[in-house]
Amino acid sequence: GGSSYAPEEPRFAALTAGLGRDLARLMPALGLPDEPLPLWWTADFVLASPAGAPAAEERWAAGGFSCSCVGVPKCLPACCREGAPGAQHTDIPAGDLAEASSYGDLMGRKALALLEPVDASPLTRVA
Repeated sequence: GGSSYAPEEPRFAALTAGLGRDLARLMPALGLPDEPLPLWWTADFVLASPAGAPAAEERWAAGGFSCSCVGVPKCLPACCREGAPGAQHTDIPAGDLAEASSYGDLMGRKALALLEPVDASPLTRVA
């Protein structure tokens, strides 16, 4: 598996700034010009510069985008694996669980804000 870094990671400041500039072009480039960006997604980048290039001259290529299988690294202790076939959510350290839960809570709030109000009155009438 690869490494995950926060957007604020100084080593990747130029990459993060470039992605911010290019986001408006992302969905059209994927052939989905009328669709919004997914609510929760990841991008994997591959260093495309020659070995030893100065950080200021590094070039990166997007190696993949995922919105169907977004991993939450803080939750890895809960994944069953060799040596921990009975792993469960209680295996996640409390601080990491709180941080991961905050991501889920944030995505839930964002998703609810995107939904249009629904008139449920026809569903609650008794015949």
